[in-house]
Amino acid sequence: MVIILILCIIFCFSLLGYKLASYYISRKKFFSSLQVFMSSFKLDVSFSQDKLKNIIEKNSLNVSSPDLTSICSNVCTILDNKKPIDNTILSNVKILKNEEKDFIIKFFSNLGKYDSTNQAKEIDSYLATINEMYINANDECKKYASLFIKLGAIIGVLVCLLII
Repeated sequence: MVIILILCIIFCFSLLGYKLASYYISRKKFFSSLQVFMSSFKLDVSFSQDKLKNIIEKNSLNVSSPDLTSICSNVCTILDNKKPIDNTILSNVKILKNEEKDFIIKFFSNLGKYDSTNQAKEIDSYLATINEMYINANDECKKYASLFIKLGAIIGVLVCLLII
């Protein structure tokens, strides 16, 4: 019975550590998905004559981040209503910092304002910034995600030692 209690305590604290680490894991996944989205979006803008909403919907099917899928869905809704894109597209996203949110809003609000050649150049400049954001998120993930998981397990062991 005591062993089961010890394993449950260690598991709960490890799970808590994983929940704290999931913030950094989600950020890394978001920026990775955003890179893929922008690259495929750039190709579609360059070679497709489809509407902006259809291109966004098509490319959002290939992303693995639920936050980016939510953003794309919100952008498509706003485009359907023929309203300007604002910070409401980020209503459900909690993993981004303020400057990153501003950058994402700026990217989506500038879509469709240029011809295909200039739009592709614009996306390239955004991609360079997204690559930097991904590198930072990856470094944070490597640094903090495993730290929180390990720290959760260690605190669980320490609590077990204090109980015994």
